[in-house]
Amino acid sequence: MKAVRLPRLIALITNKGYTAVELAALLFCTVRSSRDMIAKLRKDNKVHIQSWRKTSVTQWSAVYRYGIGVDADKPEPVSSSSRLRKHRAKEDADAKERRLTKQNQLRRKIKRDPLIAAFYGDAT
Repeated sequence: MKAVRLPRLIALITNKGYTAVELAALLFCTVRSSRDMIAKLRKDNKVHIQSWRKTSVTQWSAVYRYGIGVDADKPEPVSSSSRLRKHRAKEDADAKERRLTKQNQLRRKIKRDPLIAAFYGDAT
């Protein structure tokens, strides 16, 4: 870890909160290096988690801020069924009809062509 990166990291997160990935891009280092620097500062109680930011559908990333403070609580994970319920509540009537039609088509079994069955026999 270079000696110039830690003061730059402190200067960055003093003004505004950043995630470890954003800090790595701003400091031109790897994500692991930025996480190591943050862990070192957290061990000394100089950095706290300001908030949590959604990075993908199911993952949260901590936003770090320099200074004394209380860590923000990590949001509870959302189950896939509740995510699906929320998504379906937003869909309009046309989208719902298309989805139900597609589900019905997938349930339907395709019958074998009688001419192909006559030439090649029953499928087993």
